[in-house]
Amino acid sequence: MMARAARAEGLDTTSAFQKSMEAYRASLLAQYTFDEEAAGEEARLVYDRLIRTQGDRQLQIRQVFHAFPQHVRQSEIYLWQQRMDSVSMALEGGADFQMMMSHYSDIQETVWLTRSQQTEELEQVAFSLQCGQISQPFLSPQGIHIVQLIDERQLSFDDFKADYFRQIKSSNQTNTVTDRALNRLKTIYGFAENQQNVNLLYRNGKADGVLFTLDGKSFTGAQFAQFAQAYPMGIRRQYAAFVTLCVMDCHAGHLADSAEFQQELTDAGDRLLAMEAYRIHVTEPSQTNEAGLAAYFSNHQKDYHWQKPRFKGAVIHAVNKKVAKKVRKVIKKAKDVEWEAIERLLDDKSRSQVKVEQGMFEQGTNAFVDEMEFSGRKAEPLAGYPVVLTVGKKLNGPDDYREVLAQVQSDYRQYLENTWLESLRKQK
Repeated sequence: MMARAARAEGLDTTSAFQKSMEAYRASLLAQYTFDEEAAGEEARLVYDRLIRTQGDRQLQIRQVFHAFPQHVRQSEIYLWQQRMDSVSMALEGGADFQMMMSHYSDIQETVWLTRSQQTEELEQVAFSLQCGQISQPFLSPQGIHIVQLIDERQLSFDDFKADYFRQIKSSNQTNTVTDRALNRLKTIYGFAENQQNVNLLYRNGKADGVLFTLDGKSFTGAQFAQFAQAYPMGIRRQYAAFVTLCVMDCHAGHLADSAEFQQELTDAGDRLLAMEAYRIHVTEPSQTNEAGLAAYFSNHQKDYHWQKPRFKGAVIHAVNKKVAKKVRKVIKKAKDVEWEAIERLLDDKSRSQVKVEQGMFEQGTNAFVDEMEFSGRKAEPLAGYPVVLTVGKKLNGPDDYREVLAQVQSDYRQYLENTWLESLRKQK
């Protein structure tokens, strides 16, 4: 249903979709040429080396993760830092981690990892956690993360081999495993090399006539020359790459007649289109449509009431009453402006005579708010700042969607999904 709607919108004609399908086709082709025996031998060598150098501790983690593009703007990083801070606050308040993953994470699965498999930043955070513990948001070269450690165990060879196989099958790089598979395909399709012309190519950088035959077809020095123009490297590496490309293209041509291969491509295309349509209609607007988020919050504000009132405002610590009242007046006038901006409105002397705590305070989180707004026990003033005043208001619920951003985004996303799917059902 979603894939059909995406095709109706022309999403299958975009360059991004075509590139994704080509990448998946290459990955699928690599899986079809996978040499399990060779991969097992390579896995054993890598496993033994890993255990000697890194140890056998393996962690099971899940994460809320957003990937950044290679040339990400600082404004986007800042935006996602704010969002992840909201997600982190929701998790600290008891929100379900799996739900946060499903709504905000580019990575949905729970994974086992060992050292040297991930970025240094992710490895450092993950291996510092205790089971069940959730990290604070942090940046890596890949993006921004919140990680939870679920479990840990000793890394067995069978588990390592299964993960190693998955990595190889998802990689398009030529290695010892794919080399062996390539040789097998050469045999299947009757690869025969004209060694005399190949040697001439190595000596002179060019050759006339046939370099090799494959599947009953001849491949010439002229074809190689055309290929080499786009691959600036040593002549032997160029020729090896040319042979590999021809063999794999030949194999791909035979696979094109395979109903199983074509069905997998079709299914992958449907999945990619459905995901892209979902991103456009649900995920993206639920994250970035500020007008929509504000309208949704306004219509459902009662759903976000708190069990106990909270105080939204500031706590002013000052050297005397005159300074305290002056700062309170400035804060009142500035309303919801952050203290860093308000501070610039004060003269140097006043700025040095005051400390301000600003935010949304629950009962029990700030002794001064508890005393002055919730009739709590008397709090001892900060040393050197004997006068304490508060400015703000008590609320039974948030008065701005940004105060509960993660939850509103999650609920708005569900609303958009339900509305969109219902519209698709009506189009049947």
